Amino acid sequence: MYIHQDECVSCGLCLSVCPVRAIFDEADLPPHEAGLQAINAEFFGPDVTGWGSPGGAAPKFATDRDHPTVAGYAACSASVDAA
Repeated sequence: MYIHQDECVSCGLCLSVCPVRAIFDEADLPPHEAGLQAINAEFFGPDVTGWGSPGGAAPKFATDRDHPTVAGYAACSASVDAA
């Protein structure tokens, strides 16, 4: 899941519903996860989706597309699982 930094209202709802505790408030982001903050921002930029500030979770902003770095994690995980 990607959360648009400009649109987040810091309500904490996503923190409470994430089943794997992979979402952090910006102030609580562990140092080893810092690179993912940039990846999250890049997802909305011209090189990935080009959405900019999408204006909410409208259905027209649903996609199967992933940031290339995150897609690489999935590919790596799949190859490890197949081995």
